Amino acid sequence: MDNLLLSGRYYLPTDALIRRSIESSLARTFETRGYKEIVPPMLVGLGMAQLGPDGPHGAGGPDQHRESARASFVVLSRDGNLLTLRSDLTAPVAALAARHLLSPDEPTRLYYSGSVFRAQKPGSGKPEERRQVGAELIGQTATGRQTDSEILAMAAEGLINIGLRDFCIGLNDARLLATILDAAGAQGDMRRQIQSALASRDYVQYRELVSSLEDAGAGDLARDARGIDLLKRLPDLHTGPEALNALQVAGVYEAADDLVGILGTLEDRGLGRYFSLDLAITREFHYYTGVVFEGYAPGAGNAVIGGGRYDDLLARFGNSAPAAGFAVDVDSVASALEALEASGTPEGSVQRWNRQLGPNPDLCQAVRSRH
Repeated sequence: MDNLLLSGRYYLPTDALIRRSIESSLARTFETRGYKEIVPPMLVGLGMAQLGPDGPHGAGGPDQHRESARASFVVLSRDGNLLTLRSDLTAPVAALAARHLLSPDEPTRLYYSGSVFRAQKPGSGKPEERRQVGAELIGQTATGRQTDSEILAMAAEGLINIGLRDFCIGLNDARLLATILDAAGAQGDMRRQIQSALASRDYVQYRELVSSLEDAGAGDLARDARGIDLLKRLPDLHTGPEALNALQVAGVYEAADDLVGILGTLEDRGLGRYFSLDLAITREFHYYTGVVFEGYAPGAGNAVIGGGRYDDLLARFGNSAPAAGFAVDVDSVASALEALEASGTPEGSVQRWNRQLGPNPDLCQAVRSRH
């Protein structure tokens, strides 16, 4: 075995320059809005992996392996504690905010950058290490549509300032999905498996699960046929009017009130063109309690941005407070910018930022559907 083998992700000068430029641009956007930088720890307790995505076993995997499956690396400290490299940055930042930074008078605005480490299925070709830059808005007054709109507006403006134009950010709400699952009679392990399939964009498994739910509920009045029909259609509802009409038919439209209000606020801010309803979005992290979102851009192999509201997370660290935030995938943004440069289109050029370009919904939908 070669003990001198280079392990982990590295960037040579040109790639490093691109990523440093992306991170610096995002930092300027955040600082302009009053966000302050924080540096969270690289190593966290293994228990924090329980807050992360399911590992290779998936939601239905053996419980005794699930915690370790989520961790890319496990370290035994000298005092006998099991530690892991962080799988996300939101949880460590939330822990630091809960213990040191909360103010009773005004929200705490924080941003950060660094690498995250997530276990991948063998042979998937996906790297276990990725660069992120993110921001969190935390505090007792960090509630409601205005806070969610602030986070979403800053997310879009951050991508615009980097040089992206042809991107789209899909919005959903964890509470809305819960209402839909209730209407369809999905409970227990079946419910978790459906959510996991949506989060991983495994629509083949998702449709099989929904079909089995329908078969199991034949003749069961607790399983509303309208709710199951809506579940079937979730991945294929590609426009706002189509999605809202489907919610109306299923009798769950009121659960989308916040989403509709947020979209209206973003439209008023001149950013509506970058956002749309996407009822299939379910974040792989388990702590989200409200609005969730993911953004996609042509040329990127993964979502360029993702986040949402997580009002219960800080309570795990001893000090409850509402919160919302997001993280930008620096590597995916770099891929999208490189694709823009290769295509010769002007959207990625700093000199052309004043052009009023909207996203191409069909192209963005094609990108999203591959993940």
